[in-house]
Amino acid sequence: MAPRDTSDEKNVDPQVDEELEEEQEEVVERPGWLKETPFWAISAILHMILFVILLQFITEVPEPKAPQLPVKIRPVPKKREDKYDPTLKRDILKTPKIPDPRLVEKTVIQRKLDEVTPEIPKGTDLNNLTNVELLNSSIHDAIGVGGGAAGAYGERWGKGSLISEGGSEGTESAVRAALEWLRRHQGADGSWKCHDFTEMCKKPCANVNTKYGDGRGWKGHDIGVTGLAILAFAGFGHTHQDGVYHEYVECLKKAVKFLKSVQVHSEDPSANGRYGDDKTEQWIYDHAIATMAMGELLAMSNDTIGLKKTVTDAVRLCMQAQNPGYGWKYGIKPGKNDTSVTGWMVLALKTAKNARLDLPKERFEEAFKGSLVWFDRATSVASGKTGYESPGDEGSALKGEYPEPYPFSKELSCMTAVGVLCRLFAGQSRSDPIVKRGVDILMKEPPQWVEPKGTQLSKINMYYWYYGSYALFQYGGKPWKDWNEDMKKALLSTQRQGDIDEDGSWDPIDEWGKAGGRVYATALGAMTLEVYYRFIRAQQGIGL
Repeated sequence: MAPRDTSDEKNVDPQVDEELEEEQEEVVERPGWLKETPFWAISAILHMILFVILLQFITEVPEPKAPQLPVKIRPVPKKREDKYDPTLKRDILKTPKIPDPRLVEKTVIQRKLDEVTPEIPKGTDLNNLTNVELLNSSIHDAIGVGGGAAGAYGERWGKGSLISEGGSEGTESAVRAALEWLRRHQGADGSWKCHDFTEMCKKPCANVNTKYGDGRGWKGHDIGVTGLAILAFAGFGHTHQDGVYHEYVECLKKAVKFLKSVQVHSEDPSANGRYGDDKTEQWIYDHAIATMAMGELLAMSNDTIGLKKTVTDAVRLCMQAQNPGYGWKYGIKPGKNDTSVTGWMVLALKTAKNARLDLPKERFEEAFKGSLVWFDRATSVASGKTGYESPGDEGSALKGEYPEPYPFSKELSCMTAVGVLCRLFAGQSRSDPIVKRGVDILMKEPPQWVEPKGTQLSKINMYYWYYGSYALFQYGGKPWKDWNEDMKKALLSTQRQGDIDEDGSWDPIDEWGKAGGRVYATALGAMTLEVYYRFIRAQQGIGL
């Protein structure tokens, strides 16, 4: 056998030999389907897979989050650091400049002073009554209910309607001074005292003219004057929870605690919910005013946890006390009616109604309807005056408390003012003859600080000025403008000023000062000067 020739094997390139071996290995490892697939197709598949993987990284979008609802954060009013200084003379006549109407854009509609409000159907439920967007975290028609009242001026911390309705920096300085006096004279228990307020004086406050006494009111009406003081602070945009001046908020906290502490809790529906005792015949006045005050704080603050039950119980007692189909007087369903108590009850119930209590709407409407029936009955067809207990009578008086002849003019028809205010709140048009006659009666006796002298009777009556101011503000037009100027003259120039304990107060020398005292006079004075922003007009279109 011939030997094998190995010469060609020796001449083979080792690199080529390795490639052949690798090729042989690939052939062995490649699956059958891959053997039949051309290399260009395999490459295309690999590139496509790589492209898809890269595309996932490039196009991946984070999962969208649930849409977030906008959160409206109620602005926290800045706390004022300015301290009231009684030694500084107040510029009570200061009035800011009003822009020249010729500079106002022509597109702005200027209302005429004598503009007549559109006809509004005569109402029976007083649903048109609203308070300023008072002050909380949610309110309010203009008591503004629901959580955030606007506070003074009808808008939160702005001057709003103050200037446009006839107020001024001067009227505001008087309100601030009055509130400072009230703050200094609040009792340790949170109340204001009709008679014993002097316990809080550095030097007992005294009237300028001592013939009017020492300025103390009757004992037993602390509930009523505490309610008036609360209303004065609330009208300035403060509650027991919120306000520009921290010290005013603290005053209201203590006052609320006091009224809740004296409220009666009883199984007897004729007593349950009453603020204070019934030792005085006129306790119903005190209860009505306190109910209005607590209802206003509830409407402004929306403090349902702290105030809803106390106000609900108080309102139930108000409803329990009404004479079926008519008004109110002293006691529970006494069978007699008087316009004065009825007026306070109407304001108390309407304020409470705005506070959204869990009481049937029909009960409020029934109460308001009865009050209007009484106002109609108490109004004289001949004179147009609304009387106290009978058509057109001269009103109540403190006979026996003053020397004869009685020193106060009874031409000032306070009950007519009550009637006009409640009728306008009820929706009766200002063109209604009974309303117009009432306004004419009020305009014949504008506010005047006239003390008795000789045969001249006193015309000082802050109760009349309070109701008259609110009635004519609601009426609007030229009557309001004229009345407002007289009201400012009567109040601004007679408020006590200076580095004295009386600074900011009014001497209680009006007809009811002997009963209410200095706290009564000062609270009513402040409330009267808050008329520009306390209640919005029930009937729009009657602005100045």
